[in-house]
Order: sequence, then structure tokens, then C-alpha cells
Amino acid sequence: MKKLFSKLMFVALTAMTFTACSDVPNPYDVPGTGQNVPGVAEIPGGAGTGLTPEDPYNTIAAINFGNKLAQGDVSDWRFIKGKVSKIEEQFTTQYGNATFYISEDGSHGNEFYVYRVNYLANKKFASGDPELKVGDDVVINAKITNYNGTIETNQKEGFVLEHNGVNRGGAIYPSQPSERSGEPTGDGTLANPFNVAAALAKCNEVGETGTTENVYAKGFVKTIKKIDTSFGNAEFTISDSKEGGNELTVYRALGPGNKKITDENIIKENDEVIICGKLVNFKGNTPEFTQGCYIYSINGVSDGSDDPTPKPGEAKGSGTQADPYNPLGAINYVSSLPADQESETDIYIKGKVSTIKFNYVADNYGNATFYISEDGTANNEFYCFRTLYLNNQKYTEGDLLKVGDEVVVCGKVVNYKGNTPETVQNKAYLVSLTPGSGDDEPNPPTDDVTKTVSGTTVTLTYTKATESSNTIDVDFDAQGWENQAVPTTVTLADGTTIDFSKADGSTTPAFYSATHGVRVYAKNTIAINGNKPIAKVVMVCDSYNGTDYVGNSMLTATVSGNNFTIINDHTEAKGGVQLRVKTMTITYAQ
Repeated sequence: MKKLFSKLMFVALTAMTFTACSDVPNPYDVPGTGQNVPGVAEIPGGAGTGLTPEDPYNTIAAINFGNKLAQGDVSDWRFIKGKVSKIEEQFTTQYGNATFYISEDGSHGNEFYVYRVNYLANKKFASGDPELKVGDDVVINAKITNYNGTIETNQKEGFVLEHNGVNRGGAIYPSQPSERSGEPTGDGTLANPFNVAAALAKCNEVGETGTTENVYAKGFVKTIKKIDTSFGNAEFTISDSKEGGNELTVYRALGPGNKKITDENIIKENDEVIICGKLVNFKGNTPEFTQGCYIYSINGVSDGSDDPTPKPGEAKGSGTQADPYNPLGAINYVSSLPADQESETDIYIKGKVSTIKFNYVADNYGNATFYISEDGTANNEFYCFRTLYLNNQKYTEGDLLKVGDEVVVCGKVVNYKGNTPETVQNKAYLVSLTPGSGDDEPNPPTDDVTKTVSGTTVTLTYTKATESSNTIDVDFDAQGWENQAVPTTVTLADGTTIDFSKADGSTTPAFYSATHGVRVYAKNTIAINGNKPIAKVVMVCDSYNGTDYVGNSMLTATVSGNNFTIINDHTEAKGGVQLRVKTMTITYAQ
């Protein structure tokens, strides 16, 4: 009897133990449910409609919304706001997306699963973009799905709309009608331009093929992503109202008159603009005006030189030696290639040199980087990247490029990052070089620039120019860059720009607050695009522990027109002495 009683007591205690365990909550919430046990019961505390970036779901509302979806269903586009609580896969340049969790306060309660989303503006994460960190504030624009009971963003249909207050535009609004969607109007002519709703509809109609002819669209500037006076173009979005709504991306637009932009303040938010160019639904998810478009007017004013007949011209040629592409034809062909995939065959492109970034130098590389267009202007420029010289050989001697020269280029091409048609490095070359009217400025070899070093001061003087009294200074510690940030384009008060580039080095230039300047590593470059010819550049550099960081002994410069390019050259792509430039004084030529 005692044995039977003992067994009964053991069974009872065991049952009590299991019952007690079932009441103990999980140590953390099940991701995507906001509950300790998956289910569809609504979680208290949800807020936001999720229909606009101004009224996004909080994470609780997003989970509640997703729990109403049947498993496998995918919603239309929604907006979700929260703080990063856990990072599962960090953004990298290899894949360009990330996977992480967000919650309302950054804790592990009621977490929403953000799965493989792109970065700002629905673009892949790029070098120089800030790393995602726990505690960061984000707004996500994505489709929501119920994936086997886990509420998450649908793979490849989501992106970070806003990261710690930084927003590059590209918001996609829910498909259902709203008071902000607007009705499509206009026929795309100058007399009756599309509104943004009509332009977006046109993008959806033509898809990734794009329009064959230029169209006009009218709207208000919503978000300015970038105005680059070194390349003379701008990236921004337009909307049908100043309050926002549907947005259309305007990609690398030139200014009024179809000319390069020289004023970084050319447009501001809420300006009313008319854009002329071709429309496309880029990669099927980004409706935009493509590169080659231009701002026809700003607040009703153009520069008076616009011709109602679109100026960008027409694509010509078939890419053969007998019938080479013109630059626009090459742009259209390369834009049709998958991102970062080289062409299978060589193509031929004929045009006139419009801009020279790096001229030919008789060095270990022997190549040049420049732009060509049909008429030598900024219209429809094609990018010739590190192109070899005549006979597919490295440059050792011969004629240097000048703006206005007519060239035929042959080689492999690539749609770099899906948005920059260009030749492939060292896989394209000059077939012919016919001197044109060219620049009045010479394109001198390296020996035409002398270098002197005195302590921490490096002076580079162009011997073929006469110095004027016109100078301008720049303090790189005053540019507002974060520590170890990749420096962005510096635009001086007179329009001169300064760009730091990794070029042929192994390390990208970076700003360091401790040394109050930019570290320029082996084979990195500093490209100065002056508003007039430059006679001399003086750099004051950092000194630490007895080392003056004035660059390598091979540091030199080249001059082409108004371009003054400094190269911290070295025998290898790494090592040597860094150039830690803190300040720079530019002296223009007479």
C-alpha cells in the first residue's frame, strides 16, 4: 500500500510540475508575433495607419496587421517605424541588404522582423553609407507577409526609408486610393506636361524598357538627394503637392538649358519644376527620369535657351566597327545589361571628348578616364573608365586628350551598379584619336608640376601657369564629417570642387577628427575641379610621433584644363606614407 501511495504521489507531483512549467513565460517574445504564444489576438498599444511615412505603423500595429493576413499572403506597401533591437545580418556592400528586428523602444518586446531589405531610396547599401546599429531609429517601407506564422517584411520588397533622420526619398505608397494619390493628368508634352501621378503610370506602362522619346512632367521638389557640381547634375524626387504624396525620382538631371549644374543651390524643396527626359521603371521597382534628363524650368523660369524639341538627341549606331554607337546609343545599350555584368562582345563608340577626369600618363597604368558626347557638350555623356591608348596598348607617348577631340573607343562595357554605363577598366581602348578645337589649356605631363616639402607643408606648383593674387582656402576639419567617415565632395564658395578617391589604392580616404584632416593613402587621389585654371596648391599636413605625414616621395600632380589632380603615388597599392591633409590653399592662374 505504501508503495502504491508513493507511486501515486510521484505521478501527482509530476503532473503539478508540468502544469507549473506551462505557466512560465518564454524569456523573450516570439519574433513577429509580439506574444509568447503565436496567435491572432490583437496586442494592445498599436498606433499609426501605416499608409504614409508621416503616420507609420509602430511595431505593435505592424504585427497586428500581419496577424490578420492568411499564411503566405503579402500586403501592399506599408510604413513601419521603430528602433533597431537586434541585427541578424548587417548591411554589406556584397549583397546590399540586411535582416534585423525593430521594436518601439529598442527592447526585445513586440519585435517586428525586417527581412532582407535594401538601404535608403530602395538602393543597395554602398561604400560610405553608415552602418546600422542597435538603437538606431528607422522607418521601413515594405510589403508585409505572414510567413508560416512569422510577421515580417516580404523578401526583396522592402527598404529603409529613413535612417536616424536621413531620408533619400523613394517612398512607395499603398495601392488603394487615398486623398494624396492624385489623378493622372497631362499628355507628356511641354504644353501639357504629365503630373507625377501620370508620370508614375507611364513608368508602370513602359516598365524597364522605358520611353523611347522624351516627355515632360511637372511637380514640386520633395526630397533633394544630391547636387553634384563636379559632374553637373542633381538627384531629387518630385511630388504632385508640397505636402507630399506619390514621388517620382529624377536621376542625375542636368540644369536648365540642358547644361551642367554649377550652383549647388539651384533648387530647393517645394520649388515647382518641369523635367524633360525619358521615363523608366528601373529594375521594376523604381519609377524615374533616367540619366540624360534635365530641368526645363524652375518656378516657371527657364534660362531661355531651351528648345521645345528635346535636346538630348537620338540614339544611333549598332555598335560595330563600321557603324559605331553614338554616346546615347551606347548608354541605351549598356543600360539594358544586368547590373555589373560585362558585355559578351566588344562594342564601338564614337564621340567627342567632353570632360577629362584623368589624362594619359606614361606610368604603370597608362590609361585615361574621360567622358564623350556626340557634340563635346555635357549632353548624354558616356563614361570611358580607365581606357587604354591606341592599338590597345598602355600609353607611353603620343597625343594627350583634349576636350573637343573626336575619338572612337572599342571594348567591353558594363552597367556599373545598375546605374552607370561605362567601359570596363583596361578592357577598352582608343581606336582613333582625331584632334579637335580642344582646350586652350595644355595637358602637361607630370614634370610640369613641381613639388616642395617644408616640414608639414606640401606645395605643388604648375610651372606653365602664372600665379594670380586670387586664392581660396579650405579647412577639412570644418566640413562636418563624422570620425572615420569617407569624405564627400567639398564645394567651395566660388564653385571649385574637391573630391577624394580610392583610385588605384587598396584603402579609401577617410576623415579623422583626432588629426583634423583627411588621410589619403597610397595611390589615392585628390581631384580639384577649379572654376578657373589653377597655378598652385599648398597643403598643410599632420605630424605625429616624429613623422610628418606629407605623402610618399612619389606624390605628384597632373593638370588638365581646370582640373588639378594630386596622386599619393607609391610602388604598391598600400603602405608608404599617408598624406594627412588638414588645410589647403588654392591659387588660381592669371
